[in-house]
Amino acid sequence: MSPQMSKRQVPRVDVIRRAIERSPSVSMRELIEATGLTRPGVLYHLKDLIETGDVEYVDKTRGRSVRYRVAYDNRWVREVSAGMIEHALWRELQNNILGPSMNRQARATHEFVFGEMVNNVIDHAQSTLLTITHRTRDGDTWLSVSDNGIGIFKHIAAVQGLRDEFSSIRMLQSGAFTTDPESHTGQGLFFSSRAVDRFTVSSGSLTWITDNIAGEQTVELHPSQGVGTTVTWQLRDDTDRSLAGLFEFFSIADDDDIPQFAVTSIAISASLEGSQILARSQARELLQGKDMFQVIILDFANVSSIGQGFADEIFRVYPSRHERVSVVDVNANPAVSWMIGRAKEARE
Repeated sequence: MSPQMSKRQVPRVDVIRRAIERSPSVSMRELIEATGLTRPGVLYHLKDLIETGDVEYVDKTRGRSVRYRVAYDNRWVREVSAGMIEHALWRELQNNILGPSMNRQARATHEFVFGEMVNNVIDHAQSTLLTITHRTRDGDTWLSVSDNGIGIFKHIAAVQGLRDEFSSIRMLQSGAFTTDPESHTGQGLFFSSRAVDRFTVSSGSLTWITDNIAGEQTVELHPSQGVGTTVTWQLRDDTDRSLAGLFEFFSIADDDDIPQFAVTSIAISASLEGSQILARSQARELLQGKDMFQVIILDFANVSSIGQGFADEIFRVYPSRHERVSVVDVNANPAVSWMIGRAKEARE
């Protein structure tokens, strides 16, 4: 079953931009397939993107050879080897990435996310190449890390025996999953996606978008972009976001007063298929393996309705079986809030 995406209407110009971001370069035919627009429609939006400096020509010759790519200031390609070390690569590239107007918080955040994403390529992607791009425009900095490996969603679906790649996003969202528990915690992607203004993971036919300015997560379905994974993040150079504040929000001190990762946040619309979430089985899928947390924040943005079974399983059955876990709902519309309220009352 193909995932139904968020009800939020995505502007066509953003669809074009994201289609270009997912690949080193794209042709007009590929953009028409990705957007469903006519050639004049694509050209109309491309004109704006080119004029603002977001997109550039790869080859400006006439005819079918013309391709388009995201405009960048720097691009580096490295062979992935057992001896590759993420912090050594950061030291090599940082002077080209960290601009003079970038504040301390932005510098620390870019270093953190860069290290986590490059380490994922080295340890998990089964990739032979690593491509990094960087650009700065009007006080914002973008970085992307791409590989030519198996693909993050495909890899998780295969390892876990999931029914589709969309289900991989549910596994990744909470920060409680990794394909290599002996060497990793699974928290790197969780914190990276929340540390910046905007964070996207594109692989195969899916793009998972975390927009921390709008406060929402969405998943977009598009024609497959081939092998590998591309992670892109954007952050204001004068950001007031801090890693310390982020870690503190998702932590609770243990009996020895040591902060532990004990709070997670899950966007329902990016975890389950469709905007109507009805079944008890969906609730069980959503909460599977989450009992390691003390607080589970469920974000119901873009969810139009939920079923009685779904609400009962999450807000009555699960808390009764996991008394040390608090389930908190946010951004629910009136219909969803009413159904949640019924389930909570039944538990009392």
